[in-house]
Amino acid sequence: MKNNTVLQGLIALLGVFLIGYISLIVIHSVFGNIIGKLDENVKNEYSRYKIGQYILKEIGSIESKYYKMGIATKLKALKPIQDEIKDEIEDIKKAIDILQNGGTLNNYIKLNISGINETVEKIEFTPNNDSAYTFESIDLLPKLKELEEKVDEMESIVALKLKIHNTASKEELSDAMFRVQLFFKELPTLFVRMQENASRLLYDSKKNLDSLENNIEKEIERYKNLEYVVTYFVMAFIIVIGYLVVKQILNKSKELEEITKEARESEQEAQKANAIKSQFLANMSHEIRTPLNAIIGFSEILSNSKLALKDKEKATIIAKSANALLNIINDILDISKIESGKYEITSKAFNLKDMLEQVVQLYSVNTAEKNIRFLYTLDEDIPTIVKSDETKIKQVLSNIISNAIKFTPENKKVYFNVKLKEIKANYARILFQIKDEGIGISIKDQSKVFKPFSQADSSISKKFGGTGLGLSISQNIINALGSNIELISREEKGSLFYFELKLELDDEKNIEKKPFKYNFAICNILEDEENLRAHLVATIKELGNVYQDDKQIDNIKSIDMIFCFGDMEFAQKLKDRKARFNAPVVFVGNQKKLDNNEQMKALIDYSIDVPVYSSKIQNILNHIERNKKNLQIDTKVEKNKFDGKVLVAEDNANNQLLIKLLLEDLGLDVKIVENGKLAVESYKNDSYDIVLLDINMPIMNGLEALELIKEEQEQSNKHIPIIALTANAIKEDREKYLDSGMDDYLSKPIETNRLNEVLNKYLNKG
Repeated sequence: MKNNTVLQGLIALLGVFLIGYISLIVIHSVFGNIIGKLDENVKNEYSRYKIGQYILKEIGSIESKYYKMGIATKLKALKPIQDEIKDEIEDIKKAIDILQNGGTLNNYIKLNISGINETVEKIEFTPNNDSAYTFESIDLLPKLKELEEKVDEMESIVALKLKIHNTASKEELSDAMFRVQLFFKELPTLFVRMQENASRLLYDSKKNLDSLENNIEKEIERYKNLEYVVTYFVMAFIIVIGYLVVKQILNKSKELEEITKEARESEQEAQKANAIKSQFLANMSHEIRTPLNAIIGFSEILSNSKLALKDKEKATIIAKSANALLNIINDILDISKIESGKYEITSKAFNLKDMLEQVVQLYSVNTAEKNIRFLYTLDEDIPTIVKSDETKIKQVLSNIISNAIKFTPENKKVYFNVKLKEIKANYARILFQIKDEGIGISIKDQSKVFKPFSQADSSISKKFGGTGLGLSISQNIINALGSNIELISREEKGSLFYFELKLELDDEKNIEKKPFKYNFAICNILEDEENLRAHLVATIKELGNVYQDDKQIDNIKSIDMIFCFGDMEFAQKLKDRKARFNAPVVFVGNQKKLDNNEQMKALIDYSIDVPVYSSKIQNILNHIERNKKNLQIDTKVEKNKFDGKVLVAEDNANNQLLIKLLLEDLGLDVKIVENGKLAVESYKNDSYDIVLLDINMPIMNGLEALELIKEEQEQSNKHIPIIALTANAIKEDREKYLDSGMDDYLSKPIETNRLNEVLNKYLNKG
């Protein structure tokens, strides 16, 4: 070997060839990494460009919210906007921090795609250590601080703007207007400067991108030429190049590990900070105030009545409504709390039948007012005491039944069925069904109804009202209870909502079951489309012994109450039984069935309509116990206190019912309309003795309607008193409405004494 130079040369040549071949592979790899680095620089610069777009978009959003605050008519509307502006300022600060220190920016993009609300674009950026982009923080951060100061200043500016309309002094008016104009004159300049700064960021990024894209091809070509040159010298420098390549690979690997670790930590921090903010509380003020006003009004009506049987039933409904509302207020389910995983479900024993009856009682008033048949059925084998979250189950049922009533037109039906699917030693599976004959939901829109702030159609919220939260909250509650709300619906055919719950059974062995002291007889029924007989039997089984067939009834010695359904075929048999047992007869069903049936009417002592539940029967039993005579359930109507016909314009349904009851109890003929436009039309087409106009109404408010009615009065030369009806109860408001042409003023909630005082002034006594 030592002496064989040919062999040595061949070996050396082979070695050089191998080293050269390996060197070419290494060079290709090195240059590939260099080109890859250039590509990364392009992507990184493009990320910087997108961050600049994000900042510019946030500035525009903040600017629009400032002007939205500027046109606000109420101070309480500023708080949500102020919070949104502060959040967006923080988002811009985070973006600037990423431009300085690197990191990942989450850009949320809204989508108009069914089933997908938004998508997240993750923008990763690594700052270039060779060039420090500091002008974003130098130029924008002071302006952001100035914007934060103006957020709080905006509240006083808007208050000052609102004060301008009530300022008496010309000097104060001039000074106030100058301050407001100066404030809003400064805003556009500030936003223009910020947009210019952000645009400069976009311009620099675009320029760098163009430069990188123009140079990358040149760099590729240069590196190719360099590759050929290096090939001739690779033999001499193979060891050095190999060393440098290995060292560079190791360095890059270490840097990549550090970048990956930082990116993972940044992503985890961003996920923790990504909590969706709900605006649920902003809508709650109105939702809570409306039922409270109704409770106050009904309580006043009943406190002034003699509390006959019907009034006692009203009092019970009001009391239970107040308790239900209080529970909801104490345990408000906002969407952000549910999504954060902090939603709590409690489980304790409660009376399921009583809870269901409370819900039915609560909404029986609404259905009666709207002439809707509310059909409630309960399987007689349903267990009484179960364990679960009573308040939240009640809230779900209330939400769904309320929707069913809201979307069902007059003279249609709403069904509430509770069925036992399975019962074991320690649990029962119960099916809850709420069916309506309302407007229905199309198949493509059914997925929307369980999403927060969503309704099947945007026109629904305008026509029927609502926040679009009820079904979303209900679905989350049922999910937390281990089930799911299902929906079957067709447009113009109605909707069926249903869900099953597996409820734990409580030990009822210690509940003492007292022997029944009542005997009930049930008449037959020819047509029972509403399943009245079966549900009545299931209801009264809790109260007494039930006898249904003729043989049983003929053999019993005593009957305390006879239930009938108004069929003429059984009139003689009913008459004989009533005489034999000397027992009161209760008619069950729609009163219209007796309208042309004088023979049956003469036999009836009491009547109840759907929904049928235990309290109605118990009230009649209590009444019988007190009187021991055949008395009608309805007390005699008091003599009218006033004569006259009243036109009332009021947009709130509960307040409509309250005002109608107040005025009708005083003997007046009442016409209710929903807005000022309908009030003007009704005034033109009919004759009234007094008009009550709510001030704040949709379409046309009370003051606008007042002007048109006054014009009609001038043409007819006939003055009809017009009374302002409003929740604005301060002294200045009263004077303002009287100066505008109102004859008098009533504040809400309406006081009975004040109402009587106004009516005494303008109407004749009956």
